[in-house]
Amino acid sequence: MKHMDIAPEAVERLRRQIEGRYSTAKEADKALKRALRQMAGAFVTPAELKKARACMDSYIAGDKSALTQALSLHASTRERLPDMDRLYRGIFDVCPRSGLILDLACGLNPLYLADAGFSVVGLDVHSGIVALLNEWARACHWDMRAECADVLGDALMPECGLALMFKLLPILERQGKGMSAHLIRRVTAQYIAITFPTRTLGGRGVGMERNYSQWFENNCPDSHAIIGRFTVAGELCYIVERVS
Repeated sequence: MKHMDIAPEAVERLRRQIEGRYSTAKEADKALKRALRQMAGAFVTPAELKKARACMDSYIAGDKSALTQALSLHASTRERLPDMDRLYRGIFDVCPRSGLILDLACGLNPLYLADAGFSVVGLDVHSGIVALLNEWARACHWDMRAECADVLGDALMPECGLALMFKLLPILERQGKGMSAHLIRRVTAQYIAITFPTRTLGGRGVGMERNYSQWFENNCPDSHAIIGRFTVAGELCYIVERVS
């Protein structure tokens, strides 16, 4: 993964955080690369993006199974794919189904939403993912667009009824304590669906559901109230509503 693939404001923000922590420029650069991999590199590779573009061509040609093949190329989406419908049923049991959906750190997830008929804006730090999503939207005439942006930066947050933060908060907290609460307050949506992994990418549970439940319920900002909680396969989902 190259720095040029990542939103410049995200690279610069991480660089500022890292400055002064290391004695040499070489050590600081290694630390920056590690932080960038944590942010984006663990989920999709250039080779996988190439395969996803081939899936788009197949989908346009009439092979609807190519959408599932594309979604499976993103590590985080691949985990939830068998239970994707059940995840969204759980969300829409609590939240209204109409209006724009804002998908933060979206990965390839907007493809599923747009194919299902939703209006969606995706924000992702990886420019390759964003380009692919917009190509797919143009080709299929979907009400979907994506923007390359750092969600902790000055990215514009469109007005929407529902925002999605799928497995995002643990990544933010590794970059700085309190980052999650800051983002939750900043999003304009009335409802936010927030998920946490209940097992590692390798499939181990190691108490993750209990730990994330305890952490989030103790740290959900006062601006929002928890109105729903459920688990689907390897994912713990909270629904929060803005109250102030």
